Amino acid sequence: MPEKAEALGVLLVLLPGFACAYIVQFLAVRRKQTELDKVIEALLFSLFLYLFTLPFFDRTLPINWQLPNPSQSGIYRISVDYAHLATLAGLSILLALLYSANINHDWLMRVFRWMRITERTARSTIWHDAFQEIGGFVQVGLSGERKIVGWVRDYSDDATEASLFLESAAWIVKQEDGKEIEVAIDSPGILLTKETAIEYVIFLGWQRKVPDAIGPVQDLKDEP
Repeated sequence: MPEKAEALGVLLVLLPGFACAYIVQFLAVRRKQTELDKVIEALLFSLFLYLFTLPFFDRTLPINWQLPNPSQSGIYRISVDYAHLATLAGLSILLALLYSANINHDWLMRVFRWMRITERTARSTIWHDAFQEIGGFVQVGLSGERKIVGWVRDYSDDATEASLFLESAAWIVKQEDGKEIEVAIDSPGILLTKETAIEYVIFLGWQRKVPDAIGPVQDLKDEP
């Protein structure tokens, strides 16, 4: 078999694992990987997929080359098992979805923590851990002793960005008598970027009473 054909065959055989790894990279937030880490992960995905599918397809690869005429050594016929390819494609997507959900919801690492094997989580940083596990209403302390409260709608995946989007937001303003009131922001929400210098985040839970600066107390539950 020509060397170029062999290289193409290897690429096609490994393609399901690389496709699976690409989908996981798109859906899950993880610790940063080197290029070698990504290649090894894709190879492991390919290994798992073939170990699962080969027993159902006579232990043959989905693509192979045949020499129909021995007298014509330079001419090969490509044989494709479309059922095997379709199965690999479907399982690649399914495996990527399950693996991404496992990372985002920390299923497997939660079991390992319960077994006292590790204390780590599957997520990239404690920033992502906190917002994924808790969420709800927060009070955010900004530079210059500014404070704001609101419902966390979005947050940055990377802790170095430290960005939040808050809905039903209100500034906490201290009056002359020292009492703090909340002044509602009349807008869909506010985006706090890293330039605002977030100093701390207090998680207030999934429901709380929000006093309006000029009206009665409003009871917000579940979501704004």
